Amino acid sequence: MKKNLFFDVGSTLLYPRTKEWFIPPNYNNILGDIDFDLLKKYTAKNKFLLDERNINTEEEEYEMFSKYYLKVLTDLNYTQNIGKIAKELAYDCVYNDDKFVFYKEVKRELKKLAKIYDMYIISDAWPSTYRILKDYGIYNLFKNVYISSDLGYKKSDKTLFEIALENVSPNDSNYFIDDRFDLLQISEKYGFIPIIIDREDKELTNYIEVRNLTQLRHLLKII
Repeated sequence: MKKNLFFDVGSTLLYPRTKEWFIPPNYNNILGDIDFDLLKKYTAKNKFLLDERNINTEEEEYEMFSKYYLKVLTDLNYTQNIGKIAKELAYDCVYNDDKFVFYKEVKRELKKLAKIYDMYIISDAWPSTYRILKDYGIYNLFKNVYISSDLGYKKSDKTLFEIALENVSPNDSNYFIDDRFDLLQISEKYGFIPIIIDREDKELTNYIEVRNLTQLRHLLKII
């Protein structure tokens, strides 16, 4: 039976350089001396502003993040050139590839896996993700990349999994590799075989578990 691999991106293939998804790498240069924990608090508080659907271009993504950071800065009582600073943060977040770090084995292992399996991406992300995957040289290893903002659905909406299955045979074995237990549960309802990638050994689940893509490659040989 043919095996297809569907990967998440965040905490599966890469992680944020600042360890926070919405604090871009040059935040210190842009904001000056600022309390990181306070910035973390208000970026998390205002995350709902990033739930816009049908964000199809990086320009639209930039505009969304500009509004988001404007609200974050307002909550921080940051008043100096607030509009300009919000745009600088948004630019760093959207257009700076260095905001993410790929795990060290990712490119090597994906190249090996692509020789054996058809691979796909299913990710709750924005259009800049396409560019980041291309710039890192792994985009063409995937048969298709399904990004939530582009399609208007998130993984939790369930429809994203239905869309991803449209171009594979119902007789295939489809593996979904993600770091989140709740999303693996949803994928299972659509016939995916869930594999949790737990790079920090945090989760305790009944699902098949791997720490990295090297372990995944060896596992797939025997299941």
